[in-house]
Amino acid sequence: MSSQPPPGMLPPGMLPLKRNLREQLVEQLGGDIVRGRLRPGDPLPNEEELLTRYDVSRTVLREALNVLSGKGLLDAKPRRGTIVRPRSDWSQLDPAILGWRDDPAQPAGDNLDQLMELRRIIEPAAAELAARRGTADDHAMIAKAYDAMVAAGDDVPAFVDADVNFHVACLTAARNEFLLPVTHAIRASLIASMRITNRDSEQNRRVTLPLHAAIRDAILVRDGSAARKAMQVHLDNTERRRAALAKPIPAKPAPGKAAPKSKR
Repeated sequence: MSSQPPPGMLPPGMLPLKRNLREQLVEQLGGDIVRGRLRPGDPLPNEEELLTRYDVSRTVLREALNVLSGKGLLDAKPRRGTIVRPRSDWSQLDPAILGWRDDPAQPAGDNLDQLMELRRIIEPAAAELAARRGTADDHAMIAKAYDAMVAAGDDVPAFVDADVNFHVACLTAARNEFLLPVTHAIRASLIASMRITNRDSEQNRRVTLPLHAAIRDAILVRDGSAARKAMQVHLDNTERRRAALAKPIPAKPAPGKAAPKSKR
């Protein structure tokens, strides 16, 4: 028999929530939806069942459901109940939804593919705008983030933090208010991505730092075209590194056995 709960039912064995009730309930139900435990079109258990399962008040439950409805995850109708809305209705750049997507227990390949597409669309143009529009303070933040990358040395987590801050500073320096929610929303995904591509400290020094130096230098001298090109070159390199890390390592032949010959 399948261990999966039937549609609309939450995983069994969940303990009642005791602190920060609304926030915890939002986190639990939102994570269940975004990670696919509750799928688009699935009904939520009825109100009485949810009240019993989580041991919360009716007010807390309704507030949590309202929060999730505001994020586009739920649709409540009289007499029909509450169902999970299609993914196309979700507020995909909501920081909470992005956080729920970054589940360490789930494969992140699709998320990172889409993040890379978004970065290719936005970051080269943002770097060009940062060169042309950025204030002296904006440019100082970019330089400071680069210096922190250098200072991180072999400390990979510190390097990743500084790298993320560098890209956030470039996006902020573009001085486009519509970029700000995107910037804050993708920060968590950027960290997850860079933990994969930047885990080799030697390669960070030899390859990543010079690529970022080229971006920094072009922005600081206000050469928009060079800044766009430098960011494109960096993202091309990031994609190559990620693709190389995703390739399976060929299995070695068992001792005493020759590797199979390829067919011509």
